[in-house]
Amino acid sequence: MDISEMIPESDLQNLDGECGGVHIVLIGDSTLDNGRYLNLARGELSVEKQLTKSCIDKGWDMTVLAQDGSMLEDVRHRQLPLIPEAATHIILSASGNDLLSLLNQMVVANFTMSSMYSTIGTGLTKVSEDYGDILQELKALGCHLACCTLYRPNFNHFFFKSLATFSLGVHNGRITQKSVETDCSVIDFANIFEAPDDFANPLELSTRGGSKVVANIVAFVNDHPISRLRRRFPNIYTDDDAFVPSAMSQFGLPLRCCATRMPLHKVYASTVVPESLAAPDTALAGGSLEPALAFSQAQEQWRNPSDRAEDLCA
Repeated sequence: MDISEMIPESDLQNLDGECGGVHIVLIGDSTLDNGRYLNLARGELSVEKQLTKSCIDKGWDMTVLAQDGSMLEDVRHRQLPLIPEAATHIILSASGNDLLSLLNQMVVANFTMSSMYSTIGTGLTKVSEDYGDILQELKALGCHLACCTLYRPNFNHFFFKSLATFSLGVHNGRITQKSVETDCSVIDFANIFEAPDDFANPLELSTRGGSKVVANIVAFVNDHPISRLRRRFPNIYTDDDAFVPSAMSQFGLPLRCCATRMPLHKVYASTVVPESLAAPDTALAGGSLEPALAFSQAQEQWRNPSDRAEDLCA
């Protein structure tokens, strides 16, 4: 049986305090590192700043390893090794740049049938396999884990919008399936951002969009207390057999309670905009920004609607 359910909530909170509190880690790309696309002088808050606000209110710690322009390879080799030992909740939002790279390949090939078949078929499969490998590595750390589906870019061109809808549908279906297999939660970005105001430009989230990200992260953390982490409290899930009379086994009754195998997988897709997070805050918005990776700097044609990118198929 799940012994933690027999312990008063106040005692569980004391246990949390004795072993350190909540420590959120953000890994991935510009979805979680969107500060350079906002008007900081007007107090527009990035995802990092909005989450900082929530963490201060709740007494949580956080580490931001996400970096604009990161691809799955960058996440695996640059970010995963830096996850702190104190981490309790990890949020992964990645692979969007890998799909954008596939789109760039199709543009260079003038969208020939062979290029589209190769990138959408073989390319998407490779991305999902790499994504699954990262999920497995993260799961092995023993933290509460949530992965994020990809949102559709706010493209105006019908062809790009249709291509993104199809490709992302395939990829997000695979992310969801891998989250079930890994027993981790999902923050469903694909169904969270439904208005143009959620975007600062066709690729990046605005403060309004970022506030939705943070609200769903907070809900995930609240639903997954650190007192349920086996690596923190290895004895909290005690061997159930010791509490079951031997006579029960003689009648063929199960000796272990299903509570010890309670799945952690949940889906978060709230579209509520927390006004306290979306409101401008010039005092908090400031500060230096880490440089974006080279891949991000090469994608300005997709962020600027007046550039040539959306006219390629006109």
